[in-house]
Amino acid sequence: MIARLFRKGGLRYVLAFADQGLNALLSLGVTLWLIRRGSAEQLGTYVFWANTVLVIGTFITAFTSVHIYRLPPTSGRYATERAILSANLTMAALAALLTLAVVPLLGHPLGLYAAAAFVPGIVIGLHARAVATARGDMGSAAAISAVPFVAVLAVVVAEAWLGAPPSVPLLLLVNGLSQGVAGIVIILRLCGPGAADFSASARRRWRVLARRSGWSLLAGMANETFTRLYIFMVFAWFGAPALATLTAAQTMLRPATLLAGAFGSAARGPLASRRHAGDTHGFLKLLVLGGTAPAIITLVLGGLIAALWPWVSAWLYAGRYAGLENVVLLWSVVMAISCFWVAGLAGLQSLARLRSLAIAEVGGAITCAIAMPPLLWLLAPPGALVAIIIGGCVQVALLAYGVLKGLQALGHRRRVTLRAEAG
Repeated sequence: MIARLFRKGGLRYVLAFADQGLNALLSLGVTLWLIRRGSAEQLGTYVFWANTVLVIGTFITAFTSVHIYRLPPTSGRYATERAILSANLTMAALAALLTLAVVPLLGHPLGLYAAAAFVPGIVIGLHARAVATARGDMGSAAAISAVPFVAVLAVVVAEAWLGAPPSVPLLLLVNGLSQGVAGIVIILRLCGPGAADFSASARRRWRVLARRSGWSLLAGMANETFTRLYIFMVFAWFGAPALATLTAAQTMLRPATLLAGAFGSAARGPLASRRHAGDTHGFLKLLVLGGTAPAIITLVLGGLIAALWPWVSAWLYAGRYAGLENVVLLWSVVMAISCFWVAGLAGLQSLARLRSLAIAEVGGAITCAIAMPPLLWLLAPPGALVAIIIGGCVQVALLAYGVLKGLQALGHRRRVTLRAEAG
């Protein structure tokens, strides 16, 4: 049974799940450590930089890493891959310099020079993970997550053993350096010592990549808006306690997001192979399975947690946040829809349909932004989740349309090629 599962790609999925899980555990562990032993100021500072680096990473990925997923699984990809890496390293260095320039302007408590190592380290780690997943090497991707997990855990254990309070600069520094070093080691292992190409030819490729990145950049920024809008609107409208309530209802569902994330990582290589083989049926079948299976599991988990919420509130939350069963169910629907979003994202990136991806992301973000204010007025904080559900449905519908159009074009090109070879 196990051997059969591995032959069907189960090991790839398990490693991808481990990669996502270690990332989630790292974030959860640091957050809990700061909640239990740190101050609200320290927690806010860490959350600020953790979210800032995600925005920066999305911006840089749109110009660099996203293009790796459309490369053919042949040796012809390596020249472009080296140029993409050099562009990523250059932008990571610029991000570090910009962070150094901005830190003194932020003042206390956000002005931490450790962020100048944290930002580029995370950017390099993200790119190395993209290289590994594009090549189907999920073990290397998981290693990039395992190294910072162990390093940051060691810091937390040492602080706890010494009875010292948490140090946000140390946590940022160790996290960034360990991810950056792990990323560089994996890139060198996969691509060799000449992994980065800074030649004039490579710089010309940078300009080509930049011209092709407009849609992916628009998609990334739209997704950032879609993902984070509720945080700022609920906080501004109802205050921190309301946002804390939504967060409490979501927390127990977070493991479900790992299922879709693992599929998104593990499926990159197989999707690229099916695309270049012209296997439209296999491509679509993999996407449908990758969206449907995690979504069903998410909904089942959400129903179970909602049914057990009195126990969750009484025991895990020490009697706080009672009566959130309906909010939990809304979150489970939001996360189930996001499973299909992950599948559509992977599909359109593999088909190099970045314009379709951007249209879907912008459509979902605009719908969510328009729907959220009246729904907040009508339904209070849970209205934000209803707005996300509506925007998510629009987004997934547009993603599905883009995938089907891409597969239709791929099938047409395949038929033309076969007729030409037959002639």
